[in-house]
Amino acid sequence: MGPLEALADSMMTFEGWHKDSRSWRNRNPGNLRPYRPDQPQDGDGYRTFDSLTQGWQALLDDLSAKFAGSHGLTPQSTLLDLLNIYAPAGDANNPTAYTQFACAWTTHILGRIITPTTTLQDYQGNPTMPISTNAGSGVGIGS
Repeated sequence: MGPLEALADSMMTFEGWHKDSRSWRNRNPGNLRPYRPDQPQDGDGYRTFDSLTQGWQALLDDLSAKFAGSHGLTPQSTLLDLLNIYAPAGDANNPTAYTQFACAWTTHILGRIITPTTTLQDYQGNPTMPISTNAGSGVGIGS
């Protein structure tokens, strides 16, 4: 699994993907909101998709756009910067908790330490801080 997919996977989990959840009903693993008026949405303003495949691709496309510089992000922006945009506090989110969860998840999946201050460039690039096989990272999923 690549870095973008690992991040999307963490987001799908954090967004509460399970039977009968909003993200599950809407086939929208990232609980994305529409960015154009012609995009289907539920009564609470979350996008709806015909299939999980379409919703997953929309999440990957959204993340790709943000990594490419949408919303004023740059290669030196951090994962916390990204998640402050993706899940802003003003929309009843806790971007810090979201980022901590995503970092723990992606650290586990990618086998290298990911922190809230990891830059988008470093996140996508070559591992700069591999996890030592002799010591734990101190970061665990859900911690």
